Amino acid sequence: MTNQNGSARLLPAAILALGAVLAATIFGAFFHSSRASRDTVQVVGAASERFTSDVIKWQITLARTVDAAVLPSGYAQLRGDVERVRAQLSGAGIPDSAVSTQPVSANPIYNQTGTINSYQVIQGIVVISSDVDGVERWAMDPGTLLGDGVVMQGSQLEYFYSGLDSLKHDLLAAATRDAHRRASEIAGSAEREVGSIVSARAGVFQINEPYANEVSAYGMYNTGTRQKQITVTVHSTFVLD
Repeated sequence: MTNQNGSARLLPAAILALGAVLAATIFGAFFHSSRASRDTVQVVGAASERFTSDVIKWQITLARTVDAAVLPSGYAQLRGDVERVRAQLSGAGIPDSAVSTQPVSANPIYNQTGTINSYQVIQGIVVISSDVDGVERWAMDPGTLLGDGVVMQGSQLEYFYSGLDSLKHDLLAAATRDAHRRASEIAGSAEREVGSIVSARAGVFQINEPYANEVSAYGMYNTGTRQKQITVTVHSTFVLD
């Protein structure tokens, strides 16, 4: 009677133990399968597009040279020069909000004995505008902006694009599509199919003038030309089915 009761108690325990072993075996097989290496293909996709800048930045440096004894008059003259330039730009349709002035500086000029003979008084003006054509015309022929005695010591144009963020997103998508196309060409030669993407890493953006071949590991943004070309690469890994 005792043996029968003992056997009855051992049967459920044996069933539970067997179930645990089977579960462990199935889990182990699944884990091994999930960890098993799969064939992949690594490719680099690229995308490039030309665009035209729609924002211009004009940096102007005005200067006057005055005797050391009358330095305050130099400040007054330069202030008049700046006001004249701003008025001319305003008359050309460039709003005053697009024009800013920088602090005045005075650089001493020494004579042969080492004494300060005069000063060159300098002040910068910065114009940022969407009127690219208009600002370019002023920059190429600034004579009417300047009064008698004023010197334009420096003049520099820089070009930017207001839709750059959106363009970058579109270009990344295009480079990813190009990577998939290249992977398909490689897989097709081996009679394989391209599966899901495993990883992707975008390179830095290279923004240059058209037909330029200069690149930088940190990316480039050439602001010296109105016409630009942007390029980006995407390093992608795809599963091969």
